[in-house]
Amino acid sequence: MKHTIIVGYDQSPSGDRALAQAGREAAWRDAAVTVVTGYHAVAVVSPMGYMPVDYQSTVKDIAGKIAGDGVQWLRNRYPGMPVDSAVIAGPTADALAEASRDADLLVLGNRGRGGFSGLLLGSVSMRTLTLASCPTMIVRGKPREPADSIVLALDIEDAADEVVEFAFAQAALRGARLRAVNVWDLDWDGSADQDSTDQDSADDLDTAKAQAVTDIRKTMETRLNPWQTKYPAVRLAVEVADGTPSSVLTDLTEDADLIVVGAHRRGDGHLGMRPGPIAHTLLHHADCPVAVVPR
Repeated sequence: MKHTIIVGYDQSPSGDRALAQAGREAAWRDAAVTVVTGYHAVAVVSPMGYMPVDYQSTVKDIAGKIAGDGVQWLRNRYPGMPVDSAVIAGPTADALAEASRDADLLVLGNRGRGGFSGLLLGSVSMRTLTLASCPTMIVRGKPREPADSIVLALDIEDAADEVVEFAFAQAALRGARLRAVNVWDLDWDGSADQDSTDQDSADDLDTAKAQAVTDIRKTMETRLNPWQTKYPAVRLAVEVADGTPSSVLTDLTEDADLIVVGAHRRGDGHLGMRPGPIAHTLLHHADCPVAVVPR
């Protein structure tokens, strides 16, 4: 079955970066791309309201021109790549989530143009993410040369196969190394007797910390071994970091091409994801694209 990638596009600088990223992702996967552009269909709710007869068709035509420009850019950049467009009316987030329901990946910019079109504003991107049922990549951070590195934010207590496999697959597609990182706050000094100056107590604390790191690393390796076997070419580094997870992971994005994090699927019978606090922090502060994978 042909892989498909959906990209939200509005001709903003952020949208241009999302379009370029969607093209790269499609080239790596041998996938087809659909460029989606939305517009507001304004309803007249008052008998005294007036709407020019051609207003709706005008804004739809403008949206179609934007989507068409995105399609043409991809076709010029990647000759032979299957590229199509879709123009949608109404709430942009809902339409993007619906358009990507059966896609392999949804790609969004982190900010939009605003103005009459209201496309891919920060709030729209976040709402789209919460409604999406496929892996969703928010393109953010400073443009730079590839770092040949992908970070997997690994929660060993809730490490879903979907999240781990997505990270390994991305590393394999890109030929990049994969850094699986689990972050723990190992500053346990507060739990010790503040008045104690006994060197043996300090040594015991250091030993306990070292043992904790060893145990966490072994758990991570056990969890990742099946995927390393499935993707033997991926250069895997297993890391246990000390500190606040959101802060440590955000710092790691300064030298990464992508960070992968999981989000629970909604449990209320609706499609979509519920990004946790770490994902929220990365979506607002990461210095590289963030892939949120439903689990």
